[in-house]
Amino acid sequence: MKNINKFLATALVGLAITGCNDLNPEYLGSTVTKEQKEATLEAKPEMALAGVTGISANMNRCMTITGNHNDFGYAGLMLGFDHLGTDVNSRNVGYNWFAGYAGYELFRYTTYGPSLIWMNSYNQINSANAVLQTISADTESEELMMYRAQALGFRAFDYWVLAQSFQRTYYGNESRPCVPVITDLNMEDAAANGIARNTVKEVYDQIIADLNEAIDLATKSGVKVESLIESKPRRMLNLDALYGLRARVYLTMHEYAKAAEDARKAIEVSSCSPLSIEEASKPGFASFEKNWMWGIANAETDRVATSGIVNFSSHMSSFAYGYVTVGGQRATTADLYDKIPATDVRKNWFLDENYECAALTEAQLEYLYSFGKGSVKDSGSGILPFQNVKFDCYKSVLGQSTNAADVPMMRVEEMYYILAEGLAMSGNTGEALEVLGTFEQTYRNPNFATKASTPEEIQELIWLKRRVEFWGEGLSWFDIKRLGKGVDRRGLGFPSYFVYNIEPDNESLAYIFPIPESEITSNKLIQEADNNPNLARPVPVEE
Repeated sequence: MKNINKFLATALVGLAITGCNDLNPEYLGSTVTKEQKEATLEAKPEMALAGVTGISANMNRCMTITGNHNDFGYAGLMLGFDHLGTDVNSRNVGYNWFAGYAGYELFRYTTYGPSLIWMNSYNQINSANAVLQTISADTESEELMMYRAQALGFRAFDYWVLAQSFQRTYYGNESRPCVPVITDLNMEDAAANGIARNTVKEVYDQIIADLNEAIDLATKSGVKVESLIESKPRRMLNLDALYGLRARVYLTMHEYAKAAEDARKAIEVSSCSPLSIEEASKPGFASFEKNWMWGIANAETDRVATSGIVNFSSHMSSFAYGYVTVGGQRATTADLYDKIPATDVRKNWFLDENYECAALTEAQLEYLYSFGKGSVKDSGSGILPFQNVKFDCYKSVLGQSTNAADVPMMRVEEMYYILAEGLAMSGNTGEALEVLGTFEQTYRNPNFATKASTPEEIQELIWLKRRVEFWGEGLSWFDIKRLGKGVDRRGLGFPSYFVYNIEPDNESLAYIFPIPESEITSNKLIQEADNNPNLARPVPVEE
């Protein structure tokens, strides 16, 4: 047994570095049986921690898939998704590594776009499956219950991302082909013999089943991730984040009453609370705060940080060193900025048309002005009108070249919006307006008022609030798809190469990625004829 323990410990530590090396489940099983691994973990459940933290380590991979400078784990995908919509504006220059998304150039299977989404997600699913193979569903260890819940939660999240990327939204498209469902039960067979695409409904059935089990295990265990890991424990999924994930999924499915119920539960069981108006009035969103239910943890020694420029801050923080200092800044549009009321604290998350922001310190403004003043339509490096100042740099050091800032994946504020939308769309407009009004007046705009009264009007209002609240956090494109919105950039000030009007119909909205060519050539059960269409870049239209 001593030798088995030694081998298993080595194997589980190997899981922790799957951010750089994919796991071979056959190697684990060839020396130690499933029963032996389970018995060892029951005796020493702490040995499973390496495998679980290995799953979350996939979130900040660095140039391990394409080698490009937008290849930095899920944070890179977040920025890519946001550049497909109407609210994130940027220059069409070589330093803009997300121009391919903004220009709708990546809906062909030979481009890096599909590969980044596919491989990021399935690498993490592979790591989660390996953990699930070692922890029995009927374990009696409270710690192992929570570790198994982590693997299930991450796997569910990845399938949610895949489903929305490689097919249209759930509602009305349940029978369309989606992505293959690979679990701990069929992963060896899939690797050996290939696996066909499951339908959208089948993928979502797996997502809900995983989240149901994860929530049951986390509830039964009573364990909080803070007791499992000391450093930035919210890189893992507490019970509130698991409820939050299921609320997101139900919202996507148009299961509004269920979404509201889960959002309410997430708020009730969470120790998180929204940022106050004062706390939200200055640059932030760079480290785990009281409102973060889940996030990507970065350290100074992580490759995304030591790379200097291949990370979220380099592309997104106006106060950091990186692509933002050479012309790759990110701004919103005048249209969205003008929709933010003057008394709403989120107005402070962007410069105005005169490059000013009353919430910034003199030092912060001087730093920004040192780059000069420019436009998204030039090829220079000057700051932009409506440039974001939402995201601070690491430790708030201006010009910081150590870009080890953390990245938010889920904030408790989102639960209030899901609760309000779910209530409204399931027929309870009165409570929906009460939830929304109390949240806005308490945490964002003391003068908030609305004339919205119907479910559809409330949903439209909440969509606007979500566009502002979660700007740059990777949710906007998914909202566009689930709500049936188009991508109309006419008159919004985008560079001419990025100006499109993609109509909001179910066949085009807002495009779906084709399965990568590498998967078509290696998977025996997905042929060219089974793939999503390769789409040419749409023709830009006049402003």
